[in-house]
Amino acid sequence: MGAVLGPIIGPMSFSELLLIIAFIVFVVAAIGLSFGKKVDLIAVGLALWSLADLITRLSSITLSTILLILAFVAFVLAAIGWRYKKVGLIAVGLAFWTASIVVPMFIH
Repeated sequence: MGAVLGPIIGPMSFSELLLIIAFIVFVVAAIGLSFGKKVDLIAVGLALWSLADLITRLSSITLSTILLILAFVAFVLAAIGWRYKKVGLIAVGLAFWTASIVVPMFIH
């Protein structure tokens, strides 16, 4: 008999699965498909991506983690079509996400 091949793809974490789903959502958005007038697929992809990053940080609540939670909430609100005056929630989420990366560089 021939050699038995092991799995081509190893075990996958939940964070990795979320990243793959986010990638698929981004591709669907790039193609131009949509799931209704209010659903923003870019925001859905960003919410999944930030959640994948957030899951790995939940072991310790730091300022960076809190900012990432706020980014996730902003992306979810943008994904479901919630609006507040003329505030771009995707931009707010990206600002929080960037702050979650930059702030720890200055605060030790």
